[in-house]
Amino acid sequence: MNIISTQIASALNNYNSIVPIVTKDLVENGGRTLMAYHSAGEKTKKYEATEKFIEANMASLLWYGAIPFTKKLFNITAFKGFKFNPDVSLQYFKSGEQNINSVIKKVEESKLPQKIIQKGKVIDTKAVLNKIAKNAAKYKGLHIARMLISTVIPTVLSAVVLPKAIIALTQYKVNSDNKKLQKIAFKGQIKQSSVFKSFSDFTKKKKGVSFKSLSSTLLNKATQAQTSLLGDMVAVDLAISGSRIYYANKREKEALGGKKAKVPFAAGLEKLIREGGFLYLIYFGGNHIKNGIDKLTKNNFDPLILEDKDFVKELKSGAFKVNPLKKLSEKEALNFIDENISSGKSVFVKYAKKLKLIETVKDPNGKIYRNPLKFIDLKKLNTEFDIMVKSASDFIKNGGENLEKYVLKKSKTTRFGIYGNLIASSFAVCYLLPKITYGFRKW
Repeated sequence: MNIISTQIASALNNYNSIVPIVTKDLVENGGRTLMAYHSAGEKTKKYEATEKFIEANMASLLWYGAIPFTKKLFNITAFKGFKFNPDVSLQYFKSGEQNINSVIKKVEESKLPQKIIQKGKVIDTKAVLNKIAKNAAKYKGLHIARMLISTVIPTVLSAVVLPKAIIALTQYKVNSDNKKLQKIAFKGQIKQSSVFKSFSDFTKKKKGVSFKSLSSTLLNKATQAQTSLLGDMVAVDLAISGSRIYYANKREKEALGGKKAKVPFAAGLEKLIREGGFLYLIYFGGNHIKNGIDKLTKNNFDPLILEDKDFVKELKSGAFKVNPLKKLSEKEALNFIDENISSGKSVFVKYAKKLKLIETVKDPNGKIYRNPLKFIDLKKLNTEFDIMVKSASDFIKNGGENLEKYVLKKSKTTRFGIYGNLIASSFAVCYLLPKITYGFRKW
């Protein structure tokens, strides 16, 4: 019945993950290449389209390939050398009930598992946590180093090496196709043949990114990078965007050979329009559309909840009536989660596990626990539970006696919204935005 699995639909609807971003990026690569071919001059379109295709896909590979690869390499070298488990949350070094010493105490009291199965191996959680607690500064330092290295290497490759290589490749192809151009080829790799009216004839485009405050500390950045790839991708993309604008302006100046431009900084301005628009459409636009659809349809349930086989029965039973964490302290909230992690008695804990808000593990005997190596964001969890309570109340009120049909209708509407959001954002980023930038170029 479903076009795609519930898990994939949920992932495409989660704008805190890289899934919808990467999906739209891949669509945009193809659209950008086609637009370059159809919009460029007759003599330059094959060069521009080829350059766009290589640059887009190589940049994408570095963007969401090099970062996890670099992290993995750092894990099996530096972290393994110091015998640290890199999965232990950096949030454990903050105050509160989830500080590392409190977690160790719970493990010692067997409230959390002393041994867990992780990636097919038995992990001694007490030994892992104790070693890190005694070497906190070194552990934090390694995470900061990993964050910097996994950012710097892809940045250098994407923002410095790749642009120069592509410019050199384009020039080589131009010279190979027309030997006469070799006589007027300008100096150095990054100069452009006069066959191009300006740099803008084959300007490059790539990804834009959401970004966080530059005042954040290195440790906070490392903490963010530990839980999501987005933090590192932000830094890489900002550098790439700056590189594109720089090379756009540089190549235009060299193409003009010192002559005064009719529109100063035209190539750089075109690139700025492209990068700014792409940043919004990829990282913000989709989420804004999602929020609008949620308000319009009066549904904030994720497909993983909405399409669960027991969801209607749970609604009718009143299981969503009260947020169980609402009046609990941090300690009480953690105890509530631990008591309900494997029992299935709380629908809130059940769906928090499905949505990856609570990560679970098994001990060697197969018993399920929350992962003692992972911090739980109770504030976020509380907010999500409030949303579930409000949405459930709306469903019961509006569904009435036809609750099953109402839920099915909402499920279809939600999927339509997810697909529509993805299609609209992809269309805008791979067609409308290039149209705007090429319109600017023509002007």
